[in-house]
Amino acid sequence: MKYFLRTVICIGFVMLSMSVSANPVDSLLGIFDRKPSMEHADAFFAYLYENDFTDEPRMYRNTPTPPLDTVKALVWYWAGEWYYATQEYPLAEQNLLRSLELMKHADKVSYSDNLAMLGLVEMRQSKYEEALKYMHQCYELDVEGGDPERICSSLNTIAGTLMAAGNPAEGMKYALRAIEYAKQAGNPVRLAVVYGMASEIEYTLREDEKALCYADSACLIEATTGNTHKMMVRLSQKATILNGLKRFEEAQTILKEVIPFFRKSGDQLSLAITLNKMGIALYGLGRSDEALKQLYEAIEICQKIGNLDNEAYAQREVYEILFKKNPEEARLHMERYHVLKDSLYSRATAEQIARFNAEFQVGEFAVENSRLKQRDKIFGCIAIIVAVLIAVVAVILSRVYRKRRKVVEDQLNALMDEINRFKTQEPKNVSVEMPEVKPDKKLSTTERRFLENIMDATVEMMKDETVTVEKIAEKLYMTSKTLNRKVMDMTGISTKQYLLFIQLEQSRKLLIQQPEMSVLEVSLKCGFENANTFSTAFKRVYNISPTEFRRQV
Repeated sequence: MKYFLRTVICIGFVMLSMSVSANPVDSLLGIFDRKPSMEHADAFFAYLYENDFTDEPRMYRNTPTPPLDTVKALVWYWAGEWYYATQEYPLAEQNLLRSLELMKHADKVSYSDNLAMLGLVEMRQSKYEEALKYMHQCYELDVEGGDPERICSSLNTIAGTLMAAGNPAEGMKYALRAIEYAKQAGNPVRLAVVYGMASEIEYTLREDEKALCYADSACLIEATTGNTHKMMVRLSQKATILNGLKRFEEAQTILKEVIPFFRKSGDQLSLAITLNKMGIALYGLGRSDEALKQLYEAIEICQKIGNLDNEAYAQREVYEILFKKNPEEARLHMERYHVLKDSLYSRATAEQIARFNAEFQVGEFAVENSRLKQRDKIFGCIAIIVAVLIAVVAVILSRVYRKRRKVVEDQLNALMDEINRFKTQEPKNVSVEMPEVKPDKKLSTTERRFLENIMDATVEMMKDETVTVEKIAEKLYMTSKTLNRKVMDMTGISTKQYLLFIQLEQSRKLLIQQPEMSVLEVSLKCGFENANTFSTAFKRVYNISPTEFRRQV
């Protein structure tokens, strides 16, 4: 009864606060900060979920009563994510810094995510020294974790920061490394992002043809993903390059489609960037007055959201247009441009970036020719011997890996055949409804690898505990909802059914290969709660009990 009354009072207080505030997130956070509790945290997360910002209404995974510090860290982290998405960068920074302090002793993935978000927020505010500091820490954690997709993301963010800070040549090194990791991860969406970054940097380096090639590659990938926002970003990048190639008419055509989209979506930063580009295209077509209108709007937006970099860009373009028409006004814009550039790229920032590169390249690129010249013949011999040994080990590991992949691929093929057999030849007395799937559906390499990862995680989990969708989703760092959607799309069955098939296939092997094992032992080895559950599931799929199956083998 007490809990019920407390909950009712809490909800009433939340509704009252939200009614007098223009921004529900501000109200919900204010309530939580005044009195941190699970009830207030749940109200905050429920709002994010209702607005399609998160996949789950609660962010505590399977922990019913997490420690208060964990709740605080999660609330402040997701507040940072929210304010970053709404481009309120000072508020995002404030909440992420509070979360970071509590996440120091959390798992490394969560801590890395927090560092990555802080790096992005600082970059958006043109605080490049702070951004690089957080990104470097994030990169080190991601390398330690060994996930190529996360390493790719870290490198890509560093590349973008270096470009924005006036060092595109260094940024390109990181972008190229990010492309390698994106290909290794086999994620086309991530590859499109990195191609987009490479395109921007090549354009900054005046390598327009290379930039256009990267932009077209990114657009081609995004066209297959169905993400309209990302597609518009890629088209905007392409328009930038077309401007550089003086193909102003083509750039204008693209931007006429892109600008209304960003206006409607409320993405102020992207709108300001595209307005800058439209200004350049119109000026190139001899339409100076229209160009100035676009650039003045871009300046107004940049000042509103505190984006100094793109405001400086617009101020410089306004100066170019007004130079002959109105020299006095042009001079004012040039003065503002210089003030902004001094703020963006101070001498201290330059020294920090140089120091960052010096430290980072030792570990990442290992390009120190001066040291190599100082090595004597003994070190040279040792290096050769070590290289030979590494090559031999690499060959052995490569062969082992190929054998392992062949085994896993065979297992997946057998599993998919069994699933299709069960769906197409299901007996009438089966009570489980199976979705219809095209028998000729072919899996891509990325999809096959994803299903193989689920298989590996399931087999590993069988050894010690009961297999559940929630636990598998947690191992793969995603929500149950996302996992189920992906598995359903690839196999035509739910994640729960797919895991069941993996367990049953494993049990068939044990029944054949280890006849001394009882049916109970087999069921427990394959992650079932008891022998009855196992036998029922086995008979439903194979139309025969485990005991009868063993007799017939």
